[in-house]
Amino acid sequence: MNWLKEKIESNTSKVIAALFGTLICTIALTIGITLIWHFGDTVEHIFAGGTFFFIFWAGLFYWTILAEKGSNAWLRIFSILIPVAILDITMLLKPFS
Repeated sequence: MNWLKEKIESNTSKVIAALFGTLICTIALTIGITLIWHFGDTVEHIFAGGTFFFIFWAGLFYWTILAEKGSNAWLRIFSILIPVAILDITMLLKPFS
């Protein structure tokens, strides 16, 4: 079990969290904005989500890479991803009217 803790807290884990974790988190945030955006038609909903994609990704990437350990980086990713995933799921099941 000690080897698993070492792997999670390594710099490699931090880089993987920064590369893949931020991508998944950014996609979830983009879907959330697309589902919540009430102005305009479907094309404007998609553009609203896509407009912020790079801003979300860059901010999350730097926030994750500045973590001291890999476990802190994953904690930062999951602290954003879990609430946004719950929002996405609830919006897909029962959207606002």
